[in-house]
Amino acid sequence: MRWCAVVATIAVMFVAVYLILDGASGVGSGAVARLFDLATNPIIGVLIGIVAAASLQSSTTVTALTVAAVGTGGVSVPVAIPIILGANIGTTLTPLLVAFSFVGDRGNFRRAFAAASLHSSFNLVFVMVAFVLELAFHPLRSFTGWVSETLLGEGSQHTPTGNVVLELVSPIINTIGFRGWLGDVFPSGVAPVMSILIGTVLIMVSMRVLSSLLSTLTAAKTRTLMERSSGSSEALGLFSGAAATALTQASSVVISSLLPFSVTQSLRQREILAITLGANVGTTLTALLTALAVPGSMGSFAVQAALVHVAFNLGSCLLVFFLKPLRSMLFAMAEFSGRIASRSYSLTAGLIAGGYLALPVVIIVTHTLLASR
Repeated sequence: MRWCAVVATIAVMFVAVYLILDGASGVGSGAVARLFDLATNPIIGVLIGIVAAASLQSSTTVTALTVAAVGTGGVSVPVAIPIILGANIGTTLTPLLVAFSFVGDRGNFRRAFAAASLHSSFNLVFVMVAFVLELAFHPLRSFTGWVSETLLGEGSQHTPTGNVVLELVSPIINTIGFRGWLGDVFPSGVAPVMSILIGTVLIMVSMRVLSSLLSTLTAAKTRTLMERSSGSSEALGLFSGAAATALTQASSVVISSLLPFSVTQSLRQREILAITLGANVGTTLTALLTALAVPGSMGSFAVQAALVHVAFNLGSCLLVFFLKPLRSMLFAMAEFSGRIASRSYSLTAGLIAGGYLALPVVIIVTHTLLASR
């Protein structure tokens, strides 16, 4: 029954994507683009990604919604890239918060916070590097554009998968979309907006339900993967993290589950880092599924946006995996963070709240006010 619920949840997610696309066609791509005008500033785009992922505690959800927005034609791939990069930072909040469950014993808290900081340090460093490189040379945009054309065929503007899904869900969308029930209930100008909002809420809810279902179904397998990673090769840890996250669709949950292993020292830092790297790769699956569901002329751009997530996470993972100096740097950063955090719980909590939420929100609001003048 749970596996049937998983299939049903994925189907709901696809319907949600099409509700967003349907609503966007009703309000016009220009109106959708205006909703994302703030993100045209790359720095603001990164901050929006950070706040959104930190608030929803899921980079997967934020990335899937961003890919869906690209599919509407209202958001371009260059605008989507900073949001996706920012979401990679925002999702690191959850393990840091989970580390506070070990307050009371400063040694345990230091080890737990250091393990959680491996995730945040890794994403922060590589997002900063990727952001600067993307502004200067556009490597992610160029590479993913080439891969998208190679996969879909040169000059292709659609995904075959999206067209198949469209045939399946069209009757549902026509029934409940802004031309159906929503159009009967709401005024003509409001119905398309409601379609977008309902689609967005459905994606967020379906991601939560999917994560919960898969976590329950695969709990034993995930635990076995983690246990077998202890004392084994880093390659097995990498695979374990990727597989566990692909099964649960929640990288922050997988990484948070490592903290007790860190506290008891049954997993060493190098093993925790390997699993963390794998989790960053495994979390890219949902955005790809969302992109493949997008039909029509914007399908290839949605795939390109999803591939940005894959290229960044996989590329940064491989760099750390094969370059020992990078691993040493991340270990040093994590240990330093753990020592500093263990000195003051309240100061650490304040810095986390300010860095992930308060400061980005202040900058976004200030930018909005200045831009409106």
